[in-house]
Amino acid sequence: MATAAKSVLELACGTGRIAIPLAVKGANVTGIDNCQSMIDQGNRNARGAGVEINWVLGDMRSFDLGRDDFDLVVLAFNSINLMLTLEDALSCIRCARKHLAPNGRLVIDTFLPTPERLLAEDLKIDYVLPDNAKITINARRSYDPAAQIRSLDLAVKSSSDGTPDGQDRLDVHVFYPSELSLLVSQADFDVVAMYGGYDQRRLDALSRRCIFVCTPLA
Repeated sequence: MATAAKSVLELACGTGRIAIPLAVKGANVTGIDNCQSMIDQGNRNARGAGVEINWVLGDMRSFDLGRDDFDLVVLAFNSINLMLTLEDALSCIRCARKHLAPNGRLVIDTFLPTPERLLAEDLKIDYVLPDNAKITINARRSYDPAAQIRSLDLAVKSSSDGTPDGQDRLDVHVFYPSELSLLVSQADFDVVAMYGGYDQRRLDALSRRCIFVCTPLA
């Protein structure tokens, strides 16, 4: 489906992981992201691949590109989870709906949550740089079931003096299939397929992904 689309809009496009391969295959691709440094790197990556992409700095909850003819709108690799409230997620999906052609498709790709995958976890990762300096990343993953928010707290230390070089926190909303079904229906979409993996396997209790394929209602 993606390779057959002539015009593609990717939301939260980052540095072009999806956008660039689609452009290489001949699609006219527009990518939206709210991080200028991501867009700058994506532009460099696209030039290196010999393709042009229309990069847009914007908020995927409230963008307006002045067109409604995209064959495909993509929210890949947990991008929808960046919408921390149902209101934000609905605004994003409605913006996608406004930009789709009547026979276009919206694809939403998120992880399928299970109790095991939401357990608190501590991670430690060591990197050795070319100059033999070592960077240690300590990560703490936690989950608030009341808010359906999964958090990842990162602390980075270098081997130079052992003091923290930086800290960061990433919060994502955990979406369940029934929630997504309700959201896309409220945004005037019909769900035409649900998959549990990139190989289009059936969505079931053993799936790790939840992939929705949606069409605009007339």
